[in-house]
Amino acid sequence: MKRSLILLALAGVASVALAQTPTPQLARGWQQHGIAARTHRMRRMEQWRLHQLTVLLDLTAAQRQQVQAILAEQHAAMRTSMQQMMRAMRAMRQAHIAAKRQMMAKMAHVLSAEQMAKFKVLVPPHPWFGMHGPMGPRGMRMRMRMAPPQPPAPPAAPQS
Repeated sequence: MKRSLILLALAGVASVALAQTPTPQLARGWQQHGIAARTHRMRRMEQWRLHQLTVLLDLTAAQRQQVQAILAEQHAAMRTSMQQMMRAMRAMRQAHIAAKRQMMAKMAHVLSAEQMAKFKVLVPPHPWFGMHGPMGPRGMRMRMRMAPPQPPAPPAAPQS
C-alpha cells in the first residue's frame, strides 16, 4: 500500500516535470547565455575598477566622469586592436595550412607510398599540433607515442 502510494506520487511529479516547457533563455542556447553573462561581468568589473579608482585617488565627480571617458576610450581601442590581431592570426593560420598542403603535395611526388605513410606519422596533419607546434615539446612527445613500434634490429653476424 505504502509502496503504491509512493510510486503514484513519483509518477505524478515526473509527469508534471516532463510537461513543463523550457524557458526562453534555455531554449535560445547556452552559448548566447554565456555571452550575455560575460558581458554583464565585464560591465560590473569596469564599474568596480572605476569605484576603486574613485576611492583610492579621491576623485571628484568631474574627475570621475573624465576618468570613466578615458577608460571607455581605452577599452574601445583595445577591443579594436584585439579584433585586428585575431583577423591577422586567422590569416596567418590559413597561410600556414596552405603552405603545409603545398609541401605535402610536393612530398607525395618525391616519396613512395610507404615513405609517405611514415612521413605523415612523423609530421601530423594539423599545423597547431602540440604546445609549440609540431616540433615543440608536446608535439614531439605526442609523435613518439603515436609512432608505430619499430621491429627489433637483426643480430649482428659474428666476425671471426
